Amino acid sequence: MRPILILTKNLVIEQELQQRLQHLNYEVFCSVELFDRLRISEYDQKEQKEWLDQFLANYQVVIISETISDNEIQAILPNLRSEERILLRKLGAHPSAKEEEQIRALGLNDWITADQSIDVLREQLSEKLVTLPREEPNIVVLYSGQAKSGDIDNLKNNLSNRELTVLDCLIQAQGEVVSREALCTHLWNEAPNNSHLSQASVLIKRIKMKLEIAGYDPELLKTIWGRGYLLAKSNLSNSFSVQAR
Repeated sequence: MRPILILTKNLVIEQELQQRLQHLNYEVFCSVELFDRLRISEYDQKEQKEWLDQFLANYQVVIISETISDNEIQAILPNLRSEERILLRKLGAHPSAKEEEQIRALGLNDWITADQSIDVLREQLSEKLVTLPREEPNIVVLYSGQAKSGDIDNLKNNLSNRELTVLDCLIQAQGEVVSREALCTHLWNEAPNNSHLSQASVLIKRIKMKLEIAGYDPELLKTIWGRGYLLAKSNLSNSFSVQAR
């Protein structure tokens, strides 16, 4: 597991987040100097590009502190973007819908807040990291030629009964968010507990991977942090009829 990098202007305020990430067994490097190197002139960036690329290749996640402005993020993003790296915006509070749009428009993958619990942080990172390319690219190569419209039979055949039940619940919501608690109640017909909540998160990750394998956009299935899960309306919703095997 590659480490996590926090870019900031103030090391002190990142200590709490750094400790929580370390509690989750992530190796964390927090740097002001690297941020300064990334924001230098375009000419100097070219001079250091090889070094920067080699250094950044060590990190699977880059968290950009709330001490860094949106304009500064735009300036450093060209050196940060990679299909093998997740970019997260750290915020002081939960963003509004408009602020979420701005984060996406910047080219970042997602956001976290300074006061996020360890449980939420763990699940959010796990959800994002599963989308990164694996060291063994067998699945990607095998299905790279599939149609973007998706193969419904392939998807149905690869989903377990419990995964089918999850997908059915999300389809019935018709594009609305389904809370984690409601999903667990739908799955186990009883009040949710920590074990059920954890299993539900794993099921969501597996479904996202199987969507991609079957030729669908895995981002059809979204985790709405603090609220639950959402399946976007699509041809998948229209053509999918769940029949437990």
